[in-house]
Amino acid sequence: MQIADRIVLEQRSTYILPTKAGFLLMLIILLMMIASTNYQNNLAFLLTFLICSIGIVSIVFTFKNLQGLAFEFAKNQSVFAGEELNFNFHVSSQSGLPHLGIAVGFDKKSLFYLDLPSSDGKPYTKKIFILPIKAVKRGWFLVPKIVTTSCFPFGLLKVWSWFKFKSAILIYPQPIEPDENVLNPIANDKGDSNNQSNNVDSEYDGIRAYKVGDPISRVDWKATAKEQGMYIKSFTSMSVNESAFNWDDFSNVEKELRLSYLCYLVLIANSQKQAFSLSLPGQFINKDSGEHHLKKCLSTLALFKLDEMV
Repeated sequence: MQIADRIVLEQRSTYILPTKAGFLLMLIILLMMIASTNYQNNLAFLLTFLICSIGIVSIVFTFKNLQGLAFEFAKNQSVFAGEELNFNFHVSSQSGLPHLGIAVGFDKKSLFYLDLPSSDGKPYTKKIFILPIKAVKRGWFLVPKIVTTSCFPFGLLKVWSWFKFKSAILIYPQPIEPDENVLNPIANDKGDSNNQSNNVDSEYDGIRAYKVGDPISRVDWKATAKEQGMYIKSFTSMSVNESAFNWDDFSNVEKELRLSYLCYLVLIANSQKQAFSLSLPGQFINKDSGEHHLKKCLSTLALFKLDEMV
């Protein structure tokens, strides 16, 4: 099996066997040969050899239908864990000859079909092909091995070849909205006192309902305990367009769930065009905004302590 980012199907990696129809034809030819020999019938001999020649021609055409096909890894967009990844790659013909009735899939039971028409002898005419597959967990996703097969032109023989792409696709953590009861009040009370000491000019302006993306350190836990829902301490000089997301804000939940919570908060903050920072053990991303900053944070979450995953 070939493993690379650009694969050209060759003779040594391609296999061919008769189909059920092919085995049936072989049986018919054998019976016709026996009958022709027994009765010494020249017309029967002629018909037998004619059918044999059709089988031989079928072998050549079926085998060459895969020869010269090139598969190339294309740029794929990252998705979130649990989502369906539309894995796309390029298919082209090295010779420019038509390749018809080509089936491609991750296994022989679920195949998708394509045709590469003639390109007037011009090689490397690329066609984008998409295979859907579910991204199960975060991190680098190695695309499973792919099979390509064909029974063209007569369906008497089946030719196939397996290959695998070398590159991987980055999968982000599954975004999950955090419940208010998973927030860590101890870490936030400490952060709140530090925040007030750093904003001596800020004026306390009461409390308001908590909104996703608000700094966790400003949660008013006393008011939250008395009322239904969460409340934030509001200061007149506080910037509502900035947020800080910290690993320690969710110390009571396991690692993967923490990453999912932080992933959700990062996405919400970006959708609201807020500047935000991200703090993980041993890693800190400064406060910023924009798509580049979002992708940097999502990539950091996706690759965080990946070697510890089971």
